Amino acid sequence: MNEFGEFFCALRKEKGMTQAEIARLLGVTNKAVSKWETGESLPDTSMLKPIADTFGVTVDELLNGKRVNKSEHEEQKNEKEHLNFKEHIFSKETDDEKETFLDKVSGAVCALIVMCGVITYLIIGAVYNLWHPYWIIPAICGISCGIVGIIFDFFNREKRLQKLEKGQNPYMDGICGIIMIVCVIVYLILGFTLNLWHPSWIIFVVGGCLCGILTPIGKLMVAKK
Repeated sequence: MNEFGEFFCALRKEKGMTQAEIARLLGVTNKAVSKWETGESLPDTSMLKPIADTFGVTVDELLNGKRVNKSEHEEQKNEKEHLNFKEHIFSKETDDEKETFLDKVSGAVCALIVMCGVITYLIIGAVYNLWHPYWIIPAICGISCGIVGIIFDFFNREKRLQKLEKGQNPYMDGICGIIMIVCVIVYLILGFTLNLWHPSWIIFVVGGCLCGILTPIGKLMVAKK
C-alpha cells in the first residue's frame, strides 16, 4: 500500500464508509477503489478533484498522502504570495512596457541634445565668463528633450498598444508632458521679462494638479471603450 492508498483508506474510514459506498459516490467500481487503497493503481487525474471534495481535503494533500496542518498551510500560502510579489517587483518586462525601437531613438536624440547643450554652456561660461545668463541653454535643452520625447511617444504605435493592453490611456503621458513644458516656458518668460521667479513657481503646482486630474479621466475613457 502506497502513501496515497493509505491516506485514501484512512479518509474513507474517517467518513465511516465502505469501499462500495465510496465507489457508488464517485461513479467507479468497487474493484477500482480496492486497487487504489492497495496501491495497485491510481485514479485518473480527472478523479482527483471529486475525491478531494468528497473527503474534504485538497488535491495536494491527496497526492502527498497527508493532511497539511493549518500553520503549515498558511506558511506555504505566505511563501507563495511572497514569491509572486518578488516576481512582480523584480520582473523587468512583466508590467512595464518593453522598450521599443522608437524609445531607443528618442533616448539617443535627447542624449545628443543634452550633451551639445552642456558642452556649449561650459565653453561659453569658461571662455567668456557668462555663466549666469546662459544657464538658459541647459533649460532649453531640457525643454527640447521633452518635446522630442512627446513627438516620439505620439507616433510610437507599438508603445500605444502596450499601454492599451494594460488599460492605460496611451496619450496621457504626452498630454501631461505638454502641460509641464508649457509651465516651464511660461515660468521662464515671467522670470526673465517681469522678474517673477518667486511667485511664478506656483505654475508647476497647477500643472502637476492638472495632470493628476487628467490621468484618471484618461484611464476612465479607455475603460469605457
